[in-house]
Amino acid sequence: MANLHKIVVGLDFGTTYSALAWASTNLPGQINLIGNWPSAGILTHHSAPTEIAYHEGSTTDFSWGYDIPRSVRRLKWFKLLLESNDDHVQSGVPLPPGMTAMDVTRDYLSALYQHAISTLWRQNGHAVMSMTRVDFVLTVPAVWSDTAKQRTREAAISAGMSNEHDLSLLSEPEAAAIYTIKNQDTHAINVHDRIVVCDAGGGTVDLISYTVLSINPLRVTECAVGTGGFCGSTYIDRNFELLLKRRMGHHYDNMRVETQQRIVKSFEEVKCAFRDNPDQNVYHVGVPAIDTIPEAGIYGGEFQLTREEMRQLFDPIVDQIMTLINGQIQSISREGYRVNSVLLVGGFGESPATAVVKGAVLRGLESSIPLQVSAFARRARRHYGTPMSTPFVPGRHSDRDAYTDPITGRKMARNQVSWFLQKGELITDDRRITRNFCRTFKKYSGPWVDSMVACDLDRPPSRVTQDVMHICNITADLSSVSKSSYEKKWKGWKKFYIARYNLDLSISSGDMKFELIFRRASFGSITVDFEL
Repeated sequence: MANLHKIVVGLDFGTTYSALAWASTNLPGQINLIGNWPSAGILTHHSAPTEIAYHEGSTTDFSWGYDIPRSVRRLKWFKLLLESNDDHVQSGVPLPPGMTAMDVTRDYLSALYQHAISTLWRQNGHAVMSMTRVDFVLTVPAVWSDTAKQRTREAAISAGMSNEHDLSLLSEPEAAAIYTIKNQDTHAINVHDRIVVCDAGGGTVDLISYTVLSINPLRVTECAVGTGGFCGSTYIDRNFELLLKRRMGHHYDNMRVETQQRIVKSFEEVKCAFRDNPDQNVYHVGVPAIDTIPEAGIYGGEFQLTREEMRQLFDPIVDQIMTLINGQIQSISREGYRVNSVLLVGGFGESPATAVVKGAVLRGLESSIPLQVSAFARRARRHYGTPMSTPFVPGRHSDRDAYTDPITGRKMARNQVSWFLQKGELITDDRRITRNFCRTFKKYSGPWVDSMVACDLDRPPSRVTQDVMHICNITADLSSVSKSSYEKKWKGWKKFYIARYNLDLSISSGDMKFELIFRRASFGSITVDFEL
């Protein structure tokens, strides 16, 4: 089974559009885009709308992508809800009653999963697929919190992507960098170059800066802490909808849902064609079923926008992106280096939008291609640690944290943090960070639970404060461990035990993994239980 033929499916789950691609270990250089979307007609598209519509009164039956009837209210931009608790974002994406963003994401990803699997079986045949392992690489925004990444993973697992498959997460800008650098037409990127990758999509904009160490195999190291924000092209659409509502007033509320959706669709075409050309002072967006409303600026079935109004839709979003790019360039400049190039990827920049999904496929295939494994050294975007109690030291610890351990009788300080990883510190995929801990107990009443926290400040506090965020709990079951494995101590006539163990942390592009090691053994299946 070790040499089983393998297919890797890359899945770029985007805010506005999603894409699928695959390649096999037999022909790793041939990446195939999946474009035969349901109800797309004779047209082939490299991506499908990230949109879903539940049938009346149902939370299980739905249409998705191109298959949604024009007259039905569609749910879009729900990917943003996996990360954002912002009221403006929440109000812009009304979920069906009783459903969460994870539920909707699960349903959409399950549709993509089933479409990918059925396409593979149809194109490769039963004989090949019956002896082929299929693995999935799902891309996520690098700017996302660990909780949002875990929500995405949980939704993908519920959608079926770990049923006899390996599922891994990969950051979108890293996927784009893998594909773009490996497939550059000219030698525009050279060894020792410093490049800023700006992945500008529908909902999120991610920036990562790399120093290129070698091209083949691709080895890079981050030369600045990655940044990003929620300022993709979706927010231009939102600005347009707000302008439309404001100008139309009660006329907008009286429109059919289908008409509202068609107007936004018409604006997307105008948005993509907008070049801020001084020769064009008026732009027209088709408004079906309405002829003229002078006070709203609608004449002959067209909503008119001036060039200045179009700029006001774009400028706040573009300004945020430029600020992010300049921030990366300045970070590198402060280290005494210059940026050689800025790589713009993602649909917002009208660059090839397949770079992310193709890069995901390449990353997934690398374990099967000798000497071609990409090596990415990343910089931690925040500090990571775990709260703990430690022997009280006067002058170092606050009296408010002091307590007496009821088992040992020692004076201790609670709420202290042992930081595993510092913000800006370099991490590679093969690096494991270990910290030592100990527990005292009279009898094992497991499972053990350790809390993991994070902090975005440049200098993290030594104790838990409001700037220290709870990330997840790590649970480990040591019920099978014999008492003789623990150190035995006495306090008077009372016996207690001490367990000395390690917590190991490893971080890859889209994943964070924790492991509890006791007496050189891993206490398996530690669950990373994010606060969802």
